[in-house]
Amino acid sequence: MRNRSKILVPVFVAVAAVACDKSTTPPDANVGGTYVVTRDTPFFDSGCEQDRLGDGKLRKKTRFTLVAARPGCWTVKLDDEDETYIVPTQHVRAE
Repeated sequence: MRNRSKILVPVFVAVAAVACDKSTTPPDANVGGTYVVTRDTPFFDSGCEQDRLGDGKLRKKTRFTLVAARPGCWTVKLDDEDETYIVPTQHVRAE
C-alpha cells in the first residue's frame, strides 16, 4: 500500500499544478478583431485600474469586438453595443 501512495502523490501534484495555472497571458490585441470569453471574466464600467472585483462578469462564450488596447486593459464592445473594460487574460481567445 505504501508504494501506491508514492505513485499517487506525484500524479496528484501534477494535476493540481495544471488545474491551478494562473497565467494571465492574453491573446494578441487586434483592434477591430472579434474575441470570445472562454471562462467568466470580470468587467469594469470605468477603466481597469480599480481596487475592486469588477462591476460584473462577462459569461463564458460572450463575444466582443476589441475597440482599444492598452497594456493590461482592453476596451471592448459587446454584441448588444455596450462598451466596457476588461483585463485581458488567457480566458479570452481570438475568433
